[in-house]
Amino acid sequence: MRLMTRLMGAATGGGEDASDQPAAFDAVTDGALDTLGSVIRVMGDESFPLEYEADTAIFGEVCSQFAGHVENGAAVPAFDIAQSPDGAREWTQVRRFFTDRRHAEKTFVTERLYNYRGVVEDLVAGLREIGQRDQATEGRIRESLNAVESAVGTGALPEIKKAIARTIRQVTDTFAEQKKNYEAQLGELNRRMSSLRQDLVAAREEMKRDALTDAYNRVGFDQAIEQSLNMHFILNQPVTLVMIDLDNFKQVNDRYGHAAGDEVLRALGECLARAFIRKGDMVARYGGDEFAVILNDTSAENSARLIERFLHSANEIRVSGAEAAAPVSCSAGYTQIHASDTVSSLIERADRALYQAKAAGRNTARLLLHSDEQDSH
Repeated sequence: MRLMTRLMGAATGGGEDASDQPAAFDAVTDGALDTLGSVIRVMGDESFPLEYEADTAIFGEVCSQFAGHVENGAAVPAFDIAQSPDGAREWTQVRRFFTDRRHAEKTFVTERLYNYRGVVEDLVAGLREIGQRDQATEGRIRESLNAVESAVGTGALPEIKKAIARTIRQVTDTFAEQKKNYEAQLGELNRRMSSLRQDLVAAREEMKRDALTDAYNRVGFDQAIEQSLNMHFILNQPVTLVMIDLDNFKQVNDRYGHAAGDEVLRALGECLARAFIRKGDMVARYGGDEFAVILNDTSAENSARLIERFLHSANEIRVSGAEAAAPVSCSAGYTQIHASDTVSSLIERADRALYQAKAAGRNTARLLLHSDEQDSH
């Protein structure tokens, strides 16, 4: 705690003069602030989507602003915090923002768990009520049958007919009422389960999405590439895997800041979505500045034109605050699935193709097939 107090003091201009601080302490301070900034960005990328948020990307953007504020005192327009001329940070605002957010997320999760438990409890209660109603129905039918038996014992035909007619009417009414009650209960349970299923599907889909780029995340990619491999073995359809990496992206972050880097990643995600638009195409953020594209039912030969079109479109992205002559470029490596491939071998071959594209001068694509590797051995 004392170390963090000294760090906060140093960051806001308090405490000893900077010239008196040892170099090691300055390094620790910078490292702590950079780490805190990174943690804030991760919170923005991996936050719970709350019901009242019309656009879930807004929280990620606000987190990116607060991360810049923590790292270098940058402005936070979303909270009317101006850039500090002396590097001072509004630590109270930072703490309040994230405390309120964590409280809101806790409330959201707690309410969801309560609703899910309610569905289960309703199901159990419904089954118990059905069982109790069945016992009551059985009792009424038994009484009617006993009345028929008694009438038969008297030998009086009119009494027997009357008892049978009353029993048939009572049994018919009982089963009609029971059916109506069952249908009402099942309808309510189906409604509740449908709502729960929609919540779970939406949550599962949200978990597979990268908050910054809206591409699928690594979890979504891992599931999709496994499915594509299985479909290839079942239907023998071609599958092309493309690995894409931003060229010199670290320089963009170092020179223009993480906010500008985030803008580039967001623009690249949109560019990929426009380039690979078929329903079976799958675009994912593989990690950092690397993306992966799965082209199902598409050969490497037919993928070449799509990849070239994407690389050309990526050149039109500009870095915020950079000079006009600083376009963005990407390198791409791609390969087609082979019958002997596993998920690992397919990804590794596409990665090797990507390294070849980087070595060839970047801003280009390279194809590496299974047969190419066999010929080289």
